[in-house]
Amino acid sequence: MKTQGSQGSMALFEEYPALGDKLNWSPIGFYPTPVEEKPELAARTGIGRLFIKRDDLSHPDYGGNKIRKLDFLLAEAAKRGARVIITFGGIGSNHFLATTIHAASRGIKTAGVLVPQPVTPAVKRNMLCYLHYGAELNLAEGGYKDVPFETLKVAARYSFNDGRPPFIIPAGGSSVSGVLGYVNAAFELKKQIEKGDIPEPDYIFAAVGTCGTVSGLIAGCAAAGLKSRVVGVKVTDWVAANTFALSSLANQATFKLFSIDQSFPVRVFTPFNVELLTEFFGGEYGRITPESADAISMCADCAGVKLEGVYTGKAFAGLVHTAKNRDLSDKTVLFWNTYNSVDMSGIAAQHDYSELPAEFHRFFESPEDES
Repeated sequence: MKTQGSQGSMALFEEYPALGDKLNWSPIGFYPTPVEEKPELAARTGIGRLFIKRDDLSHPDYGGNKIRKLDFLLAEAAKRGARVIITFGGIGSNHFLATTIHAASRGIKTAGVLVPQPVTPAVKRNMLCYLHYGAELNLAEGGYKDVPFETLKVAARYSFNDGRPPFIIPAGGSSVSGVLGYVNAAFELKKQIEKGDIPEPDYIFAAVGTCGTVSGLIAGCAAAGLKSRVVGVKVTDWVAANTFALSSLANQATFKLFSIDQSFPVRVFTPFNVELLTEFFGGEYGRITPESADAISMCADCAGVKLEGVYTGKAFAGLVHTAKNRDLSDKTVLFWNTYNSVDMSGIAAQHDYSELPAEFHRFFESPEDES
């Protein structure tokens, strides 16, 4: 059931109206996001035709792939009457920043349980932006093994003070509800194909951090009748990004939709019929690799498109590698740009790191990662 919000149409619900009547959703993003052909980039990579899906333009305040997930997650939080959302990520998490910005616009506070990661200018910028939108920061000093206990402490405090539990969103927004945002995205792509904006792609490439985006595309493309091969590129540790999680989330999303509307197509996914490239991670979340840096430069020089080193640079490096090792000279390839392209530096400049909790100061006082 739709709640307040009117920006974007939902292609999934245009095809299956019963789903829109039963699911909680509130469009945040501005859809459809454009698809743009990049001939010079295609020539550089040896691909027949190369297109980019511009989810970096999904919202003028802060875009990227998290917006599609938040269309569903924030509606669910609002229905439950949540005053506070707890979510997770690295200290420079784009997911936490996106959640904070768009939850704040709906009067919901966010509390992040964040883990250390290599420090770059982008990481520092995001931490300063958290301040601007009123987020609470909690550091899980020992990494993800400390997250459950730290979360328990934060949740207990808010439950006691507010008289109601906070709403918890998994890292990356990759719950079954969040995945529905990218099932919808696949149906949006189908409409763009039907309009002639893009031929049906032979391959779709996207980054895999917590599996939500790519599992949604896998399930959505299958349900929409697209034959496109979705290729994920791993950018996080195996525990978060693996073919078991990809197939499981795709199955859960499919069966959730089928349980509401039995006309929704069902296909069963296994770890053996989804594709995940694992060579481009770099060994540590947030560490920028030489291949990622090269991919960023290539996209900027040939297409005027801005990528970053943690997610989209590595995903495009996977695309370049695949083009070198498979003959894609007669193929149509779509690269799904999941980055936020809104410049946040002006907002970050309004704050000083001394405003952050003391345990976060060292990330500004130590040398930046040089990889």
